[in-house]
Amino acid sequence: MAEPLPARYVLGRAERSGRLMAVLAAAVSCPGHRAHQLYRWRRITAGARAKVDGASLYSMYMIGVSLGAHIAGFVGQKYNGKLGRITGLDPAGPLFTREPPEGRLDRTDAQFVDVIHSDTDALGFKKPLGTIDFYPNGGMDQPGCPQTVFSGLQYFKCDHQRSVFLFLSSLKRRCDIITYPCDSYFDYKRGKCVDCEAFQPMSCPVLGYYADRWKKLLIPNSSPTKAFFDTSDQDPFCMYNYLLDITTWNKSIRRGFIKVKLTDHAGNTVESEMNSEASTFQQYKRVKILTGFYQDLDKISKMSLTFSTKTLIGPKHKLRVLQMRLKSLNNPERLQLCRYDFVLMENTELTFKPIPCPEKAT
Repeated sequence: MAEPLPARYVLGRAERSGRLMAVLAAAVSCPGHRAHQLYRWRRITAGARAKVDGASLYSMYMIGVSLGAHIAGFVGQKYNGKLGRITGLDPAGPLFTREPPEGRLDRTDAQFVDVIHSDTDALGFKKPLGTIDFYPNGGMDQPGCPQTVFSGLQYFKCDHQRSVFLFLSSLKRRCDIITYPCDSYFDYKRGKCVDCEAFQPMSCPVLGYYADRWKKLLIPNSSPTKAFFDTSDQDPFCMYNYLLDITTWNKSIRRGFIKVKLTDHAGNTVESEMNSEASTFQQYKRVKILTGFYQDLDKISKMSLTFSTKTLIGPKHKLRVLQMRLKSLNNPERLQLCRYDFVLMENTELTFKPIPCPEKAT
């Protein structure tokens, strides 16, 4: 068997929350049993540093990128899972997928393990590995990354590297990237997992450095928590999410998409950016549609909706709406906006002034 490629390590220190931080970056792929050889230097250095500075194992925080995520796990195993925290940034997938927990990063390797999966269909690890596993944009095909091999090297590394840039963005705190625990990205896109009551008075968990503020609620869970969310294509990557709740009264079933446009009192306009799945509208049944914007508008004065089936032939359909409700997920304390009894003509934008929903509405 060929020797593994050399790994590049960076040991950094930061006085964040009194922690000693070790950052491991590796641009290699090798089987788990061979990767054990690579962490020996790190084990010696980390142990010596802890003795010199008098740091406890619980204050140790290791961040690993790609293969470095698994190496951080090996260090955690050596100290019987007593390290305070490990963050895995798109842990390497090739040659690790079939490894048992002791041959890769695992949630038992530290008191709190958070993982960002950004390239699960190529270089990253798909299955959950931590206390909480974050899947931006479903864990693959990150916005702004090349879609074809003609883009060169960026096509192969952009998705994989996005996990690093997402984590770095969280340090700047220009905005919080709120994530939503859910069984699948499909259910998240359907608006089935946007209730954050289990985490009150906090929001749903945020991505990145400050994710450990939710550890007391997450650690007791018997299985890993998977959290999904969408991002924009550039730093700080935040999306401002809304839940569109619609009840229709067409006798016939309709399937289609609804595009949302919001305008504030200053005339600023934002248009929904998320590619939602087609929704099925049935008589007197509520449909929840998750929609997001790159910019946050506080005081909304006008709202526009466009219904489309995205079919090129056949008759144009109408969507008869009995009730519409719009709720900000990033700022749930804001007034929900409503509109009642109107008709959406296919491919025709309807603009109206929404009204505050009744206070008892949820």
